[in-house]
Amino acid sequence: MPKTASKRAQARKMARVARAHTVAPERPVVRRTPSAKRKSSKPRGFAAFVSNYPWATTIFSLVVVGVIVLILHQQQALFFAPKPKATATPAVQATCDLKTHKCDKAPIMTIDKNATYTATIKTAKGDIVLQLDPKTAPIAVNNFVFLAQSKWYDGTYFWRVEVPGKPSPIDPSGTPSQLSLIQGGSVAKDGNDGTGVPGYSIKDDSPLPSDYTPGTISMANTGNTDSASAQFFITIGDESSFFSKTYVTFGKVTSGMDVVKKITPQDKIDTITITVQTPGTATPGNGTPSSTAPASTATAKP
Repeated sequence: MPKTASKRAQARKMARVARAHTVAPERPVVRRTPSAKRKSSKPRGFAAFVSNYPWATTIFSLVVVGVIVLILHQQQALFFAPKPKATATPAVQATCDLKTHKCDKAPIMTIDKNATYTATIKTAKGDIVLQLDPKTAPIAVNNFVFLAQSKWYDGTYFWRVEVPGKPSPIDPSGTPSQLSLIQGGSVAKDGNDGTGVPGYSIKDDSPLPSDYTPGTISMANTGNTDSASAQFFITIGDESSFFSKTYVTFGKVTSGMDVVKKITPQDKIDTITITVQTPGTATPGNGTPSSTAPASTATAKP
């Protein structure tokens, strides 16, 4: 027991000596930031405002963006710039092959409805002068003017002549006709041009008239609506009771009714000239209409 206690005492002594010779750890040096520097590290001015009032900053930013967008919109700048307008492709006028008398389509509308159009039909028996009516029948007038100016009518026939009491050329039974008119503008001598001539038909002008008094020029058709194309007829007598609201009338004979009465079957149209008169001027016209439909043989039927 004494021996063990001596050893423990000796060990405690040695431990004290070891602790006495051990160097105490240095305490870390804490450096204080100078007060001037501590103050400068905090945000000041606008930065402090942003830091302290973030909601106000958001509102301010939105207002600025809104003002910029409004200015760009008013100035039509950047993404507010107007898109360039598409340029409309100009319509191309119809063309006709004068050898076959076929046209590629119906003519487009080019006449001036407020102008005065005069047509002179030249024949071997004299001239027939017509005052056309573009206000009442713009489609028919436009079509007639286009064909005349294209020289389509040159060399075509007056194939049908209706004389009261004489057989009608379109009635195989030989029944005496009650009509008095001439019909022209046919490529064929018998009026049977077929569906390929001129290769289109036009719409009827509306409303259809009820006046077919002497000297009235009207578009012939197949008996169906919107089936007129090139052939036309001129009444010699008053046919209002027969043709009431059946055919589109588009003008009147102003001179040459004596020539109309002299026309016989297979007389030809030499040419048709068109004169357009506007206030203070009288020059050759440049006219035509628009509408399409299947071509057909144009024959006026009572």
